[in-house]
Amino acid sequence: MLPPLRALVAFDAVARLGSIGAAARELCVTQAAVSQQLKSLEAFLDTTLFERSSKGVKLTSSAQQYQPIVSGSLAHLKLQTQILFGEKETDVLSLRVNHTFCHSWLLPRLSSFYKKYPFIRLDIQQVDWPSTTPCQSVDIELTNGKVESEDTHCERLFQEHWQLVCSPAFKAQHQQQLSQHDFSSLATVQVKGYRENWLQWLSHNQFEMTMPKVLLEVSNSLHALEAVKHGIGMLLVRSLVVSQLLDKGELVLACDSSMPAESAHYLITKNRRNAKVNFFCDWLYHQMQEGEAE
Repeated sequence: MLPPLRALVAFDAVARLGSIGAAARELCVTQAAVSQQLKSLEAFLDTTLFERSSKGVKLTSSAQQYQPIVSGSLAHLKLQTQILFGEKETDVLSLRVNHTFCHSWLLPRLSSFYKKYPFIRLDIQQVDWPSTTPCQSVDIELTNGKVESEDTHCERLFQEHWQLVCSPAFKAQHQQQLSQHDFSSLATVQVKGYRENWLQWLSHNQFEMTMPKVLLEVSNSLHALEAVKHGIGMLLVRSLVVSQLLDKGELVLACDSSMPAESAHYLITKNRRNAKVNFFCDWLYHQMQEGEAE
C-alpha cells in the first residue's frame, strides 16, 4: 500500500520548512491538521520521523533519508500533472544567465538541483548583460543588473561588496605600495560597463583620489579574473564572483577595504510562474540560505 498522499504532502512541507506552523501556513490548514497528518504517516510507516521539542521539530535519520524521495516524487507528480493537464509544457527549463554568475556560482551548485529534479533539463544561454525585454524567449533570467517590465517580476538576490583582488605573486611584488594604499603606480584590469568605479571605492575608503593605470579592459568579470590570476594587475570586483577563488587561494585581497555594491545580480521571471520555474526558484532560494549559513 502507498502512504496517504495528504500525509506525504504535510511531511514534505514540514521537512522543508523546519516548522509545523510554517507548513500549516503554506498548506492553508491548521497546525493541528498538519500534526495529525504527521502522526498518521508515522503510524503507517511504524517509525518516528520527527523529534519534537519546545524549539520545534527535527528530522530523524530515517526522515532525512525519506525526505528527498518524497520531495522528488511530489515534484515529479506536480510537473507531469502540469504538463498533461495544464499549459502543455515540455520538461525543458530555459535560462538566460550572466556569464560570470553562471561560471562562479550557478554551475558549481547544479548537481544538487538535478538530484532533486532529475526530470527537468536546463537550457542555459550565457550573456554578459541583461536583455532589454526580459523573459520574452526564456523562462528565467539571472542577470547582472536590474531590468523591469509590466510582465515580469524582478528581485535582488544578494548584497555584494566591491573588493580589490590580485594574484599572490602580484601582492608579494607590490606589498609596500599596497600596504600604503598607494595604487596610482599599479596596473589594474577593468570590466566594461560598471557604473560603480574606482573613484567611488577610493572615496568610500578615504584613500587618496588618484586613479591607478588601466592596463587591460575586458567585457566580463570572468575574463578579468582570469587575467588577474596570471598577474596582469589588480581588479575591483564584486564579492560573489570572486569568493571561490579567494577560498582556493588562487587570488588574494590586495587590501582589506571594501565597499557595499549598489549593483547586483537579479532573478527575473514572468509574473505568472509555472511549475518548473517555481521548482528552480525554490531550489535557488535554498542555495542562497545555505550560503548565508556557511
